[in-house]
Amino acid sequence: MSARYSPLVSADELTSPQAYRQLRRPEAAEDFRRDVEALVGQACRSEEDGVRLAAAFVALSRDLRGEGALSFAGLLPTSRFEAARTAYDAEMSAKGSRGTLHNYLNASHSPLLLGDPHFRETFAHPLLVALVAHALGGPVKIVDLRAKDTQPVDVVARDNTLHIDNNPFMDEFKVIVTWTLGTDRGPAGQGLTYLPRTNRLFRQCFVDADGEASSDEDSCIFPTRARVDEALAAQARFFDDRQPRVVHLEDLTAPCHTIFAASRVVHHRYRTSTGAPRSAIMASFHRVDDGTDQLGVPDLAGSDLDRFLLAGAAGSSFLDLLRGEVTRIVDALRQSLARPGLVVDTDRHLLAGEALRTWYDRQSAGVTLNRLREADLAGDAAEPAAERLVRRMRYDLQGPLNMPLYADMSEEVRKRTRIVIREMAPEQILDCLTRSRADWVRQGSPVPDPGSHDEAVAELCRCLGVLETAIPRAAPSGRVHPAWGPTDGRRVTDSLHRFVLDLERTARRVDDPDSLVTASGFGALGAALATDLLVLDDDTRQVTARLFARYAALVAPEFLDQRADAGPGGRDADAA
Repeated sequence: MSARYSPLVSADELTSPQAYRQLRRPEAAEDFRRDVEALVGQACRSEEDGVRLAAAFVALSRDLRGEGALSFAGLLPTSRFEAARTAYDAEMSAKGSRGTLHNYLNASHSPLLLGDPHFRETFAHPLLVALVAHALGGPVKIVDLRAKDTQPVDVVARDNTLHIDNNPFMDEFKVIVTWTLGTDRGPAGQGLTYLPRTNRLFRQCFVDADGEASSDEDSCIFPTRARVDEALAAQARFFDDRQPRVVHLEDLTAPCHTIFAASRVVHHRYRTSTGAPRSAIMASFHRVDDGTDQLGVPDLAGSDLDRFLLAGAAGSSFLDLLRGEVTRIVDALRQSLARPGLVVDTDRHLLAGEALRTWYDRQSAGVTLNRLREADLAGDAAEPAAERLVRRMRYDLQGPLNMPLYADMSEEVRKRTRIVIREMAPEQILDCLTRSRADWVRQGSPVPDPGSHDEAVAELCRCLGVLETAIPRAAPSGRVHPAWGPTDGRRVTDSLHRFVLDLERTARRVDDPDSLVTASGFGALGAALATDLLVLDDDTRQVTARLFARYAALVAPEFLDQRADAGPGGRDADAA
């Protein structure tokens, strides 16, 4: 991984403040916030306790802006949440990825979930939407919607080390709904953990010789003791006693709905072997004028506000859509005043004493994914080579990959490919690897010598460069691999092309064995998806097969033995 970690700094310390679009429009953002407060205030005016209700919204907005996060326990009535959870559990059981670290589902691909108003309400309740829009200072859209189940396990991996999400040059807020898997109780393990008030800081950017600002994914993570200390010290300046605070949301009696500034608040999912398994729904919100990213949901039956958020439906203004939901906003505000504990008192969820020391030691010790992988793979030696390689690859796809982040947010296009590959179900990985192996066997190429680290990096970059050049020139095959979900081939091709381009740029900077393996794994699966999606010429097909062979040679050369039964269930697979 890159050693170019970026510090957390205040706005006046930024090297290129003009690159941060959230700093370009303070007046317009404040005008919008006043409009939202006026809209809610007007709706409260006809209520008996209208002044208190309007003040409650202002107070919640102030707390979210000051602390960077705000949580509700039991925002929805039990019957409505239970209906959403039942649909969620059914879809996760049927369609989840069953990954090594979590069970994942792209919820935007599920008509069953999106068609359920109870499910939509969990993450897009009008009060949550109003608070997010107020915080971002403009109309908002949902750009990512995922479901994730996590089991108790002691691990610090790339996706649950202390980190900040997304691109530093814009603000992203998330709504995360968490509960104990299979129940209507709040989370009792694997909880969201964050450093309050770190939203007041920014990730410093890099500026090249031409004055172009950029960042990278390593700048988003805090995987070492020095980086954890840096984050805690940066946070502590915002407290009078100069002591850091760590909020850990668990042991809540009802499902927890948390809004947080995901691109600014330092946070993670605290994975331990204690406590109960956790379910979660995560919705990512951006301002509508920040980037071109869209969730891409087909038009759905639902409220006009839901359709605006999820499908980008045109029509009434965002404020008018919010105005149409004020009854539900006012009802939720009334509940927040009447029910102690609905708004979570995070002071009651601060880690302290031995619990804080244990958390600090675990996060400071660095990533432990390799130990978990080695323990898992130390099992049955008679396991077919293909199945063993699939298990190995699922760990490697969770490894270090320091991809670039751009001031113009051009990396948005690649995100879909990155997630699709990382969260592939085992049978989808097996399909890709089996077809890639068949291509490689048909070519009769020798088992590649991994060579030195520099030689391996150079060959990976060369192959990715050939594939990147070929993708925009190739004709579509008319097929789209099931891993992509319901979509059109053009959008998928654009995403895959951008991903391969950025993966090649990333590979040039790879300087450790784990990053090389992870980049090679992504390259192998990206190449397999390209051969399915496009009609590639023979020279490019040789390169895609070589990308697979290079990865296999690094981690499982036995899978390249042409005499081995390496296909599904131990049978060599036909190329078709």
